Amino acid sequence: MVWFRKAMILTHRYLGIALCVPIVMWFVSGIGMMYAGGMPRLTPETRLERLPPLDLTRVRLSPSEAAEHGNMTTRPGRLVLTTIMNRPAYRFDRGSFSVVFADTGDLMTDVRAAEAMTIASRFMHLPEETLHHAGVLTEPDQWTIGQADQMPLHKITVDDAASTQLYVSAPLGEVSVQTTRGTRALAWVAAIPHWLFFVQLRSHGDLWRQSVLWLSGLGAISAVIGLVLATIQFSPSSPFRLNRIGASIPYAGWMRWHYITGALFGVFTVTWLFSGMMSLEPWDWASGGGSGAGVRRAIAGGGLDVALFPRVDAAIWDESMPGRAPKEMEFLRIQGDPYYVARGVETKPLLVAANPLRIRR
Repeated sequence: MVWFRKAMILTHRYLGIALCVPIVMWFVSGIGMMYAGGMPRLTPETRLERLPPLDLTRVRLSPSEAAEHGNMTTRPGRLVLTTIMNRPAYRFDRGSFSVVFADTGDLMTDVRAAEAMTIASRFMHLPEETLHHAGVLTEPDQWTIGQADQMPLHKITVDDAASTQLYVSAPLGEVSVQTTRGTRALAWVAAIPHWLFFVQLRSHGDLWRQSVLWLSGLGAISAVIGLVLATIQFSPSSPFRLNRIGASIPYAGWMRWHYITGALFGVFTVTWLFSGMMSLEPWDWASGGGSGAGVRRAIAGGGLDVALFPRVDAAIWDESMPGRAPKEMEFLRIQGDPYYVARGVETKPLLVAANPLRIRR
């Protein structure tokens, strides 16, 4: 068994040497994430706050009529009525985005640089002279890793105290990402090193995933080996002689401290690294055969049928909910019946039955 013990010691030693830097980086950046959060983004609250109220008097088309104008033959997975470039518009999500203006039925083409500048100016409540178009992204950069489905993106810099950068999605016609000097700096010491969100690595999804899995998995194995060694090398009868003093631990100096701290915190280290590895679902242990989509379909009573929704009538809305103009409306189907989720009316989204129009609590 001497050779096996020696092999364990060498494996623990060299795995520790190889993995110490990323594991310390994960630990320190994890503390940073407790205070800094994740990657810079446009929060749903800020996005909703910057949206103007929907002008329902300009809505001329029902969702089904808008779908016809957009030549859409398949049901959307999601449908939203919002304001784009100061016009009410239906945004259909069918895996890709299509926008049909609700006042004329025109299908929106990807916004150009001048239109993106106008969108950004209205979002920031600043004149266009303080904004600068920095280019069009067709591949993600460091701050748009999660926006691949919203490409191309217009990058716009703002002359303000926060050194704000905006990314306007050409197919969505709205700001998708907002960063500032502060959020970018915090990301570099927190989310980016913790998640290994370096764009050169993260843009290759499978390589990034395998890198995190192997680093965390090998780190957990090294910690388990350390715990095993701590157990088999400990002797309560103090057989070891260190500086002529009997000892239960066969190490002195820094090695002794490594042994003690490893024995005390080893279990936490193993569970921390192992849980990080499992969060990426190796072997698809949690996602395969899930029933979530089936449950949602059962609750909805079927796919989103746009023919169930009438045109939103401004007069009827004002009569039913006076002074409660929504900023955005999402179309849902619940147990086969059509509903709106009206946002911007109250602090929380408001569920409204579509036909007849009434608030559901």
